[in-house]
Amino acid sequence: MNTTSYDVIVVGSGHAGIEAALAAARMGCKTIMFTINIDNIGLMPCNPSIGGPAKGQIVSEIDALGGEMGRAADTTHIQMKILNRSRGPAVQCLRSQNDKREYAAYMKQTVCNQSNLEVRQAMIHSLIFKDSAVCGVVTDLGREYLSKTVIITTGTFLNGQMHIGLQSFAGGRVGEFSALTLSESFSKYLRLGRLKTGTPPRLDSRSIDFTKMTVQPGDHQFLRFSFRTPFSDRYKNQVDCFLTRTTTATHNIILNNLDRSPMYAKVIKGAGPRYCPSIEDKIVRFSDKESHQIFIEPEGRNTNEIYPQGLNTSLPEDVQEALLKTMPGLEDVVVLKPGYAVEYDFVYPDQLHPSLETRPIKNLFLAGQINGTSGYEEAAGQGIIAGINAALKVKGEPALILTRQESYIGTMIDDLITKNIYEPYRMLTSRSEHRLLLRQENATFRLSEYGYRIGLLSRDDINEIRTRREKIDGLIKSWKTDKTPKIISTRLGIPDKTPMINTIRRPEFDAKIWVEEGVVSETDFDDYSTATIEVKYAGYLDKQLREIEKITKQESRPIADDINYDQVLGLSRECREKLKQYRPKTIYEAKKIGGVNPADIIVLLVHLEKEHK
Repeated sequence: MNTTSYDVIVVGSGHAGIEAALAAARMGCKTIMFTINIDNIGLMPCNPSIGGPAKGQIVSEIDALGGEMGRAADTTHIQMKILNRSRGPAVQCLRSQNDKREYAAYMKQTVCNQSNLEVRQAMIHSLIFKDSAVCGVVTDLGREYLSKTVIITTGTFLNGQMHIGLQSFAGGRVGEFSALTLSESFSKYLRLGRLKTGTPPRLDSRSIDFTKMTVQPGDHQFLRFSFRTPFSDRYKNQVDCFLTRTTTATHNIILNNLDRSPMYAKVIKGAGPRYCPSIEDKIVRFSDKESHQIFIEPEGRNTNEIYPQGLNTSLPEDVQEALLKTMPGLEDVVVLKPGYAVEYDFVYPDQLHPSLETRPIKNLFLAGQINGTSGYEEAAGQGIIAGINAALKVKGEPALILTRQESYIGTMIDDLITKNIYEPYRMLTSRSEHRLLLRQENATFRLSEYGYRIGLLSRDDINEIRTRREKIDGLIKSWKTDKTPKIISTRLGIPDKTPMINTIRRPEFDAKIWVEEGVVSETDFDDYSTATIEVKYAGYLDKQLREIEKITKQESRPIADDINYDQVLGLSRECREKLKQYRPKTIYEAKKIGGVNPADIIVLLVHLEKEHK
């Protein structure tokens, strides 16, 4: 039989597969990526956007390690904006709306032109094992490919089953086959489960009355995910998004047709994502709400396709059309593609090492939705770690393990391998007890030395970053002696010659003042913004570091069996329910319960301290 040998085989060409394959190849490993359809590399089957709360932080961390997602988003965005501007820097994040076809074309060109990386269109039928290790794959045509390591990044394709109304058919996403045999080949080694996700219908922009909706423009300034993206004026040519809402009529149509919903008719067995629920699930779970926001977002500059964010559904096609026409601006809407749900196999991720290598099977790495996660960014974050560690294993070097203290990616992986996964995992800022330390704008300084050490960042890259860090430190040092420029003191109504460090600490001082008053150029804004945050929130940062130290010391602290969690003020509802259910005996046990977030642990510690006194 004809066989070919590689260092790394990557199965799948979505966001996880791309980052894994590029990382391994760029680290000098002979790598091959398999995809069901070579034209769908980097496809954005759901929302054509990158970033958002916690997700934007992950994208910048991927970039700091030398990954590609941030550069792709910067290059192909049609709108860019910072979310949560009115809140603190811990939860502020960047989100881009991207041209769906441009993004996929960028990624296809990148992987197809990458040295050390072959791209092959083929369905993988099964894995090849030797003892308790994987050593290759077999295609559906029977050809064997041998490898020192294998990374599986199959997304929703493992035994994928699609649902529209009560009609079901095999498929990983619309128009593509399901991988029906691959998960069976490793099911005797790994525990598998079923999850569900979904996507909205696609609408024809020519049939929408945008005048009845609220305009949602991008930010009129240069923004970027990647420190390697040069300054450009692309932001001056952004595309607007819009906002509409569901109505009472919308809700009535959904409630009257729940018997035709595959989810409520129990046709779908897998659990769906709680933090990105279907519209029918929203209406049932939040019956007290009169309406829900629906964001109307273009899928590109040169297409009429519209993505209605917030409208995931698997209701029958006729019901989808009827409910859409009850919303302002959509009275005459034309549906180009119906929404659908997809069920798929996943591997319970508590069977993984922190490196994302499986415990039962040596040399086998998993990344993305196969690990029970939801979202492009979560998948890509796992992908780059899996690719890095597969390459390091080939080289006989220690794995790269990111911690909760230094990254959102580390937080996500720690959650996956230590907590119960009973629904698709989505990264949230509240999941990180270190979120003020793990801001999006400082990801480059937190993780780039790792990227340089393993060979994914060049010497020029790391020198640029080190120079920027020195500049920021110099700014902070100079502000301790400099006086506030008159143009800023006049704007804020403060006395002349006020020390700059004191002005920055004032609540009304915002970093954007630097650019608005012409003190610095847009190209220097990133460094001034980071320096401003570090000065402004120095006290909070120190406090968080003390809290982290306190939690570490308190992990062995016992929790009384008879504790009344209803009397612990400040716990989230989900956390309270989980603590009642599992009755942990120590703080350490409480931390490992799915649904118990770091902020809840702080609240619980405060309560225990009060009870002790």
